[in-house]
Amino acid sequence: MGKKSKDSSNQEEITLQKTAKFSVLELAGITQPFTTNDDAAAEQQQQQQQDDTNDSASNSNNNKESQKEGLQGRRAKASTGPRMDDTTTNLIGGNSFESRTPNPEWIKAREETYAKIATRRQEELAKKVPVPIKVVMPDGNVFDKTKDGVSFMAWKTSPYDVACVISQGLADAAVVARVTYENYVEDYDLGEDGMEGEDLLADAMEKDVDENAAAKAVLWDLTRPLVGNVAKLELLKFESDADAKTVFWHSSAHMLGEALEHLFGCRLTIGPPLKGGFYYDSYMGTKDAFKEEDYTPVEQEVQKIAKSKQKFDRLVVTKEEALELFAGNPFKEQIIKTKVPDGTRTTVYKCGDLIDLCRGPHVPHTGRVKAFAATRHSATSWLGDTDNDSLQRIYGISFPDKKMLKVWTENQELVCCLFSFCFVQGKQAIPRRGMTAMTNMCKLESHYLSALLCRAE
Repeated sequence: MGKKSKDSSNQEEITLQKTAKFSVLELAGITQPFTTNDDAAAEQQQQQQQDDTNDSASNSNNNKESQKEGLQGRRAKASTGPRMDDTTTNLIGGNSFESRTPNPEWIKAREETYAKIATRRQEELAKKVPVPIKVVMPDGNVFDKTKDGVSFMAWKTSPYDVACVISQGLADAAVVARVTYENYVEDYDLGEDGMEGEDLLADAMEKDVDENAAAKAVLWDLTRPLVGNVAKLELLKFESDADAKTVFWHSSAHMLGEALEHLFGCRLTIGPPLKGGFYYDSYMGTKDAFKEEDYTPVEQEVQKIAKSKQKFDRLVVTKEEALELFAGNPFKEQIIKTKVPDGTRTTVYKCGDLIDLCRGPHVPHTGRVKAFAATRHSATSWLGDTDNDSLQRIYGISFPDKKMLKVWTENQELVCCLFSFCFVQGKQAIPRRGMTAMTNMCKLESHYLSALLCRAE
């Protein structure tokens, strides 16, 4: 159910995964993955075999670690969660969640800890020396001043500031920047900035991008100050860039996580973007689980978060500070203890009162998300291992325009109708060649979202 299969002629087939709310087409580049219990067991066995293969080739893989710098904008793959080294206890959730508790006290305590750490980072930033920088755009134009003639300065000027020189409309339409540095300023240090270590969710993300190119360019928050001369600055929009979509959906996942904490007080684990949306896994003990009745409250809470236009703030933290921030959440603690080496730094992002381990980047503020829908929920396991704690997963989809969500929903209903007709005819799946007309119409592959925009206009 909800899987691809092949018949005797090796012809790929596409099936439909139905939910009470939406029917989602299971097609590469579009789906939010669904896994049955049998599929989960098979996937776990397959992942174990892959891990054994990876271990035997660890020496050659170590040579690729240096290419991870700046590798961002990726999406979740089939196996979920960051890969951990040997752990002594499989069940770690314990009584960290006992019952649904709206706005639990530990949210406020976490914010207080964050404020103390932020003060330390501000003291460090005050010692940095702003120096003039120049920025080269993809068309070769070079900018080094604002419209008012003020020089661009390292540690002060952001990609958003540069975009405003071109046009306010461009600045407001861009989701994220892709920066290729010519050089860094002398007082910038990757380790001090939390950029030297690996992405804490690197093992859970698809490596479907050009790693050599990623080593030269890095996705950068629009509002994050630049730290050197820029050889190329690209301002990415949701409608036309895959990395922009991934960042947009990653930010939406944070908003979903914030809503889950507000409503239920659950313990968040990981919340990555997908090829068509996002999800968040959370721990709700052993007796609670999400229900379809939870969708509407979650959607309403996310809408409140969006309307409040909460800024996404990036903060560099030491390993000890991270453990202090996430005290009481055994899943975040395990990630930090396992993935962050002693004496190094990592990063967290804050929007509203949500604070989450994250490499980023993110949209400037939550108001960029104009439309959101909870699409389905399921049970899963921490790190994809059924011997670990059971988690609750909720999927979502979001867009920067309400019309786009409307068109997306209509397309889901269209798919449902087509497959329902096929089932009535006694068929269990539609061959790919029989989907040509609908695929062309909806642009379900790489041009899917472009089609949404055209129809929305």
